[in-house]
Amino acid sequence: MTTVEDASALLHPPAKRSLLDRPRATTGVWSWFTTVDHKKIAVLYGTTAMFFFLVGGIEALLIRVQLAQPDGTVLSAARYNEFFTMHGTTMVFLMGMPLAAAFGNYFLP
Repeated sequence: MTTVEDASALLHPPAKRSLLDRPRATTGVWSWFTTVDHKKIAVLYGTTAMFFFLVGGIEALLIRVQLAQPDGTVLSAARYNEFFTMHGTTMVFLMGMPLAAAFGNYFLP
């Protein structure tokens, strides 16, 4: 049985989409990149934060390996300073702030 909605869809084909139309995908990988759902966006923020948590942990591990014994040769002095600075930057700006945004976005849309 044809409903009114089906009949109007047959009479009026869908309009051509423009570049600025919002994507309507609801499943699959593409839906995660084009979503406007606050909970999905929060999960993306959290995933990014956890990735950078691992990166910051690797940086901290290299710093600790350098300091484990006197006259460590794992990192040069300049490289040690770079890792020390990047560890702080990674943990504050690339892990901490997205994690706070993830919780905020998840609970307060």
